[in-house]
Amino acid sequence: MCKIRQTFRRFTVDGIKALKLFNEKAERLLNSRFANFLKENKRLSFRINAKRGEETKTTRILPDQEAIDAFILTFRFFIQNNERCSFGNLNEVYQKLPISQELKDKYSKARSKLNKYLDFKTNINLYGENPTRRRLLDVFVYGGLAHSNPGLEETYRRWKQSSIVYGFVEVHFCTILEHVLQVFFMLLVLMKKQ
Repeated sequence: MCKIRQTFRRFTVDGIKALKLFNEKAERLLNSRFANFLKENKRLSFRINAKRGEETKTTRILPDQEAIDAFILTFRFFIQNNERCSFGNLNEVYQKLPISQELKDKYSKARSKLNKYLDFKTNINLYGENPTRRRLLDVFVYGGLAHSNPGLEETYRRWKQSSIVYGFVEVHFCTILEHVLQVFFMLLVLMKKQ
């Protein structure tokens, strides 16, 4: 067999393995406690009740920390390009697999929309910074929940110093993850058409 065919066959097998891994991990997230919380509680929120002369009370309607941590453990497969099923690596897989151009375009479009969503600035001001959704995601994942990048960890600790600031930021973070879950669902439907 010629070398080009062997390379193509190996790439196709590796590509199919990457797609299967994506499906497995995406389904794990869609069936997680985090996702189930979102299904049961239609709206995430953080509320403050402050009355003069009384202690400030907060109400948090978010998944518990264990559910968030478990979600992030699997979610990292999709955002770290050292994983074959990351969004970035799958883009290359899709473009090289012998599948319809329509499916390739749909994947690229979904990835592009997700990147635009993540690059959009939030409506919160955190100590003079108006972060993008991607920045919030990076600070939570790489600065506090799953990694310890020194610069991001410092930002995460600063946000966490105030329970009120952290509460609002955590709602934004969980809302970002909720949006990503919707993208996973759409991509799973797309992949099952192959």
